[in-house]
Amino acid sequence: MGKMRVHRLYKDAGLSLHRTPKKLRLKRVFQELLPPGQINEGWAMDFLSEWVIGEKQQSIRIINVVDECSRKDLWIEAAHNINASKLIDVLDRIVESRGLPRYIRCDNGPEFISSLLKDWASDRVEIRFIQPGKPTQNGIIERLNGTVRRECLNLNWFNSLDEVNDLLGHWYKSYNFDRPHSSLKYKTPAAFENLNQNLYFRVAPVNEG
Repeated sequence: MGKMRVHRLYKDAGLSLHRTPKKLRLKRVFQELLPPGQINEGWAMDFLSEWVIGEKQQSIRIINVVDECSRKDLWIEAAHNINASKLIDVLDRIVESRGLPRYIRCDNGPEFISSLLKDWASDRVEIRFIQPGKPTQNGIIERLNGTVRRECLNLNWFNSLDEVNDLLGHWYKSYNFDRPHSSLKYKTPAAFENLNQNLYFRVAPVNEG
């Protein structure tokens, strides 16, 4: 049967050709990463993965939180599991010592998009999600994670979770208090914050009147 005849019979029968719809493409808008002008104005957070070699090999996760202005590492801790509740506990402890930031930048991991974190941040902190597949939009914490892996994790074998946290604790002190940063005019993050108290972001008090 010829091609044209098939087409005519198809039309006479009132049939229509099924067209495969075009796949929807996620629109990605370039977002330039600009560090905030005030200390504690913006934080960034992310996870790293590592292994503990003990009686049996176990995976662990490491939460890392950084101040985007001062580059100070605000919290780094390893645990066998870090769920949304554990993440909120970490953030609460940082808030106790520094106060609330204006925003926290993160990717779209399950802990970060959880309803628990959404409720915690509601009316207090803006959660700024980067676009999927665009880790450069969270470049400050990505660079810090790379430093942790290069200078700490990749150089050691760990037999326990305590060993990991002990080494991370020593690295944390050296990074924040001993090492000058070119982006901070060769000041350490701790020294930069001490010398620039006038740049410290404070949440405006709520007017109760």
